[in-house]
Amino acid sequence: MSQTLPSFRKPPIVETAVSLQFRPIEGFTNAHLGLFWREVRNDFPKLHDAEPIPNQIELFGDQVSRRPRLPRFRVVAGEAAARLQMSSADDTAMVQLQNGRIVANWRRAIGAEYPRWQAVLPRFESTLKALRVMLAAHELKDIEPNQWEVTYVNHLERGRDWQTAHDWPFLVPTLIGQIHNLSGGLVESLNFRTHMALPDIPARLHVELHHGFKGAESDSMEILVLQLTARGGMEATDVDVTRNFLETGHRAIVHAFCDLTGETAQTRWEREQ
Repeated sequence: MSQTLPSFRKPPIVETAVSLQFRPIEGFTNAHLGLFWREVRNDFPKLHDAEPIPNQIELFGDQVSRRPRLPRFRVVAGEAAARLQMSSADDTAMVQLQNGRIVANWRRAIGAEYPRWQAVLPRFESTLKALRVMLAAHELKDIEPNQWEVTYVNHLERGRDWQTAHDWPFLVPTLIGQIHNLSGGLVESLNFRTHMALPDIPARLHVELHHGFKGAESDSMEILVLQLTARGGMEATDVDVTRNFLETGHRAIVHAFCDLTGETAQTRWEREQ
């Protein structure tokens, strides 16, 4: 059943990432990264090499106590040892592939509007389909997913969303509280992180808020970065119902964003529902 979610005409989103992690495929080499690029290069002509993204698994219940540390990504013989980043000509869209993960990103460019989830999700699904077709064409095993992930990154800008640190409690009241009432000095910066289990499914919502700047230059924009990541496990046979998990993550992020941010800020971002 479809569910109407709150939306904003001018959201502070600067990047989204939709990701599927899968078990490394035997026989998959760096050459297959190039073969995949041949399938998508008309939409993603720019190439960059990058280090592989570490493997991550959300642990629950007794698993947490038995394995308190997340497993690290290890490259073994026969695995591709790189991540290929493929970007659109205007750099607003990116596809990333390594042996064990596929990611579709959207990144805000000057003057560009967020294309909405209704466009972000199909782009990821078409990319995933292209990967599975390529694997089958080269007689490699289909992917066996073990985790899905959705990330939204928001930049809350000084001068637009806030003026001084005294405004932060009104911008994200659920996270910060009345920090301007602290005695002994003026608050200049902050870093905050929390993790919440989602109901009904083995997944978590990770919320990070930190103060910083867009660049290293002296006149760089001062910002608060609010990042929300929904991540959860799935069985290898679930590849055909990936959409359901990603939709769940997206809903959790949207509701959390509305719960965490203040009414004044939401009015400025032109909340529609």
